Amino acid sequence: MKTKQFKIFVILFAIGLTVFSSCQKPDPDSQSAEDNARGSYIMADAFAVSNSEAGGTGGKAVYPEGMTVVRDSITHSLTIRFDSCDFRGKVRNGIIHVIYVPRLTIGLRAVDLTITFENYYIDGIHVEGTVKTTFGGTYLKPAIHVVATNMKATFPDNKKLSWSSDKTFTMTEGYGTYTIDDNVLEISGTVTGTNRAGKEFHSVYDQVTLKRSCPDGYPVSGTVTITSDKGETIIDYGDGTCDDIITISNNGVTITIHLNE
Repeated sequence: MKTKQFKIFVILFAIGLTVFSSCQKPDPDSQSAEDNARGSYIMADAFAVSNSEAGGTGGKAVYPEGMTVVRDSITHSLTIRFDSCDFRGKVRNGIIHVIYVPRLTIGLRAVDLTITFENYYIDGIHVEGTVKTTFGGTYLKPAIHVVATNMKATFPDNKKLSWSSDKTFTMTEGYGTYTIDDNVLEISGTVTGTNRAGKEFHSVYDQVTLKRSCPDGYPVSGTVTITSDKGETIIDYGDGTCDDIITISNNGVTITIHLNE
């Protein structure tokens, strides 16, 4: 299903950011970069879990031990409850609440979601806040607009990450074909937050692009600019070539990183 392919791209993007943010370099704001990536992953994961359940009947669903889903087709709502459940490779506790609105206006089965959390933990990280996703675009170039407000992640060491964001994920190529290898995803938008060191940061995504045909799954072009107390850190993904190379610039110093090394 094409909606599933679109969802997978969103998750790959979040994972790709986590890889580069773990590089320990003295000049860039690595803490804000890492926390920016962690926030992206948490939202992508919540979207993946919620979107897979929204709009379904639940009649044939088989859930792992410790997971229950209660749905109300009249109010278009879901309650996804976890009790020490290992689901999608993460141990989860608590509740994800979902309100969904079916959309058929762009020629595909899709739903708009409002996602909130109740005493929810993923691998020991307490997640709070609201995520709203809206489908749009056109049939050949569908898009998801994702707005997160008052998000907070409290880690087992009691350090906290908080953020709000506004991003658009657009499938610019490959939607109307019968293969996913030609899919191209573009991400633009902003994130404003406070990292786990207590420092404020602001990130701008400018046409960050992923190609499904690239084996490593890293972005191939576009930039992420992070502004914080360490100045301006610019992560440049290149010219569209499938490779593991990015450049990071900060305070007049530019370094090149191979993500696979």
